[in-house]
Parts: sequence; structure tokens; C-alpha cells
Amino acid sequence: MLQWNTHHGGVGTDGVWDPDRLAKKAASFHPDVISFNEIEHYGVDEPALYASLIKKYTGQTWYYKFTSGTGTQSGLGDLIMSRYPFDSNDIQVFSHNRAGVDATIHVNGRTINVTSTHLDAFSTSYRLQEIGELTAWQRTVAEQRIICGDFNAWPGSTETATMKQAYYDSWAEAQSDGTAVAYAGNTAGNTRHSRIDYIYFSHGSGGLQLKGSQVFDVRDASGVMPSDHRPLMTTFTVK
Repeated sequence: MLQWNTHHGGVGTDGVWDPDRLAKKAASFHPDVISFNEIEHYGVDEPALYASLIKKYTGQTWYYKFTSGTGTQSGLGDLIMSRYPFDSNDIQVFSHNRAGVDATIHVNGRTINVTSTHLDAFSTSYRLQEIGELTAWQRTVAEQRIICGDFNAWPGSTETATMKQAYYDSWAEAQSDGTAVAYAGNTAGNTRHSRIDYIYFSHGSGGLQLKGSQVFDVRDASGVMPSDHRPLMTTFTVK
């Protein structure tokens, strides 16, 4: 499961919009499911573009669903992509122009609901309201539940503590297990200035066994990254 805030669809730290660069790097991690944030659908249909680019670099068809922050199919929003066909998908609009997109897939006979979201960037109170709406919605969908996204909240925040009432923070759990991997200079697994991107899995998802979590160093030889965020990937075995 790969989580990556793409920074407006692939604007790198060099200021250049290059979706091909980001898609090629994402495909190199061999994910089965991807959550992308800050995908744009204005003049360019970036959801379809990324589906095409990921297919180009993996040789496989990818199924996808996009929503903007207002629940429409145009604007700035979140994208779920999967090697597995969708049994269904859904969109939920939250407060303050934020939303979530959910896809239901089946793996090894298990139902898995994967959700992508991106919470408010500036206000703790807004984020807590959005988390309340997110988790209330998720209680209506079947286990196993995975929630990915840019939560704009550091690990010690009230927002993270609220999420952990019903969900495990996969990176923190992997650190505890000794299966978290980052790289020199970023042993905390920071995805931007702190660790603000998360892959959560629900306390009731007994069919998921955490195998490990990794934050990747995506700098090229010049130190340029495809986005201003680093990607996070968590691996599960579906029992």
C-alpha cells in the first residue's frame, strides 16, 4: 500500500510539473494499491493520466477513482488506484472542502476497504472535525479497513491520538516491531518536515498482518524529489 502526496500532481522540488517522473518512481516500489493526494483535474485529467503512466511502467491495468475536496470530478483531490478490480467505490464529503474516496477490493477472499483523504493544512479544530466525519463514515463500511492520506498532523498530535483510538498507525507499529525502514538522515520516517502522511489500519482488521513499513529516499543525483513529500509504503499479508 503506497501513500504519496504528489504536490499538485507531480510538481517536484525543482518547481517542474513532471507526472511521468513521479509515476515512474511510484511504480518502481511495486505497490498493489496507491493513494495519491493533490491530484488535479482541471484542464488536464490527471487521474486518467496517472492510470496510463502507472500502466506504462508496470505493464498492468490499474483501476482508479478520484474525488476533489468538494466531492466533484474536477478540482484538486485524492486518487485511489489498484491492481485489483473494484467491487465498489464511494465518495464522502467532509467539512472545509475536504473529502475521502473509498474503494472496495477482494484479496485472498477478504474484503478490504481502502480510503484516501487529505485533511486541512492549517487548523487543528478543522482536522479533528474532519477526522470525526471520516471515522463515522468508515464505521459504515466493512472490515478490513485501511485509511491513507496526508493528515497534516505530527505523530504526537491530538489528531493522531484521535485516529489511534480505532486505528493502528502502520509506521509506528512497524517501528515497534523492528520492521520500519527509512534512510540515513531521516530515521524518524518524516514524509515532509515531520511525519504527516499515514497508512492506518483498523483495530478490527484481523485479516491483515503487518509485514513492514518504509519511507523512501526519492532524491535524484541533484537532490531533487518528484514531490515536496516523500512516499510511504506499508506491506500487509492478507490472511
